[in-house]
Amino acid sequence: MASNTSNTINIAIAGVGGQGVLTLAEILAKAALAEGLNVRVGEIHGMAQRGGHVVCTVRIGDDASGPVIDAGAADLLVGFEPVETLREIHLVKKGGYVLMSSHIQYPVAVSMGKAKYPDHKDIIDSIKKFTDKIIEIDAHKIAIEAGSPRSLNMVMFGGIIGTNLIPISKESALKVISEAFPKKFEKINSMAAEIGLEQVKKQI
Repeated sequence: MASNTSNTINIAIAGVGGQGVLTLAEILAKAALAEGLNVRVGEIHGMAQRGGHVVCTVRIGDDASGPVIDAGAADLLVGFEPVETLREIHLVKKGGYVLMSSHIQYPVAVSMGKAKYPDHKDIIDSIKKFTDKIIEIDAHKIAIEAGSPRSLNMVMFGGIIGTNLIPISKESALKVISEAFPKKFEKINSMAAEIGLEQVKKQI
């Protein structure tokens, strides 16, 4: 079981515009606040429109005085896509965790034949130069099973809770989901989060 002795948990979330990276950061922050935790959220860089690289940071704990996470300081790197994960791997600390969705979303350059997408093994080997604590789930597949590919970010939210790195209960997480989304999307998003949580718990 994962644990953390520091007063602050640093989480970096990387993905592509349109995947719900910003929404995940907001939901995670709301869940932390619901548990009475101090939290700071920031967008390091990127373009939130569909297709652009997006990175958000969430810092939870007493010592979180600002949103910036230095290179080598993230306890958890959450990647919505393998190459996007690799792009920000420098943020993870030695012995930190990587939670990555294995589903590939090809960049425009690759789709146009101007670049080659790296082999999965090469991506994993590169990540292992920073940490061997890699948790992989197919969040896209799980989201479709839950009822909508748009629930991918809630799959990753459940996965974050499943790492047990953050003192946020499953009950608090599901309550925040029920309050954050319209009623018609609540069941799908809750199911997505629950499956993501269970998938990650199996690997911890």
